Amino acid sequence: MLSPRGAATVRDLLVAAGPDVRIVPLLRREVSAQWPGLTTLATRLFGEVFEVDAADPVVPGPPLAGVVTFGDAELELAAAIGRRLAVRHRDASPADKYVQRSTLAEAGLTRMGALPLSGPADLDTACDLLGLPFVVKPRRGAGGEDVTVVRTEERLRALQEFWPSDAYRFAEGFIHDASAQAGDWRADYVSVEVQSVAGRHDVITVFGKFPVYTRAGTVGQVSTTGDILPDGLGEETRRRVTALVLKAHEALGIGDGVSHTEVKLGADGPEIIEINCRVGGHLSRLLRRRSGFDMVRQALLITAGLPPQPLPEAGGERAVAGMFVPLATLDGTIASKVSPADLHAVGAVAVDEVARAGAARADSDGIACNVVLDHADLSELRYGAADFLDRVRTLFAADGVGQGDWTETMIARLTADPALAACTDAAAPASASVEAGV
Repeated sequence: MLSPRGAATVRDLLVAAGPDVRIVPLLRREVSAQWPGLTTLATRLFGEVFEVDAADPVVPGPPLAGVVTFGDAELELAAAIGRRLAVRHRDASPADKYVQRSTLAEAGLTRMGALPLSGPADLDTACDLLGLPFVVKPRRGAGGEDVTVVRTEERLRALQEFWPSDAYRFAEGFIHDASAQAGDWRADYVSVEVQSVAGRHDVITVFGKFPVYTRAGTVGQVSTTGDILPDGLGEETRRRVTALVLKAHEALGIGDGVSHTEVKLGADGPEIIEINCRVGGHLSRLLRRRSGFDMVRQALLITAGLPPQPLPEAGGERAVAGMFVPLATLDGTIASKVSPADLHAVGAVAVDEVARAGAARADSDGIACNVVLDHADLSELRYGAADFLDRVRTLFAADGVGQGDWTETMIARLTADPALAACTDAAAPASASVEAGV
């Protein structure tokens, strides 16, 4: 199932398919009408596109070996088609974030309570049950979209007042941060990529993260800002994180495919934030660059019933990062005129997206640019990222980038005295060592 905002582009699918997987593009009828360019591109690359009616998921054309999607919005329909055709597919029910939290609680794999929300009045019940702060988020979704941390009574009342009519959300407990160490520049959460085949779950890799950006507003305030390889974790922390994620996959009965799990390195130890039952957005490009392993291809091979690729080897010094530089607001239009060539000139080795002058800021989801950085090791990546951001704030100065925002804060973190960080790390107990910031 194709999606205009999925974790894999049409070009990603073309490259990942190789000579042994035939892509049969399926597209929800409403999506085809809204995104005609997607239909045109898919037709040019793969041949006929088959539109699917969600109310009656019949797929004409050639027989399929399996159905897979890289977009959260299409998980239910892809599963329905798979059931209808009796071919390989992934059950969509574990993708429901409330179902996840409830199942993990029953298995003793989370300390966070949760409550489904049928309407704004339920927020009072959630506050009584969970206490402040607590988190309100969609039961299905990705990328921090429509996630709100309710820290105060005023925030709760504002959320009740502006509750969306189509909201399908739940509330869960807030995972408290671990104590930040001086010199931290990575976020206090990671993601674990897992492949599942015939009931066996294996870790593909672990990504570190750049700190999230909290944009002002009633809802939708948390924005992810990028991913890092290698993750920078200590061995014991990584072992605890990956063991928790694999147990969670077993408890949820996640079926064949590739999944993306975010884990908070919390004050009380690792805590799962959520599991996304598809390849993580923008991640395959980094792993492919660092090791040659293609997670999109792995998902296609597993769905087609073909032997999966050998897992990538761990190790190596080279450090890569995908970075999404956020704009302070979604309001208004882009004033800066910046090209991909400009971003290459200041340090990006690849440019996936750049906000276009005159376009609405919301058109790029509030991101000034989406780029890849590549350096010899994590230390060089750290200072290379600082230099890149310093140059980007000049390029996007007319849009306020680097003026009291995430970019300014990140430059300060990235250029903090590493000697201070080394002293702090040396003083910290090994069992509590988490090389990630708030």
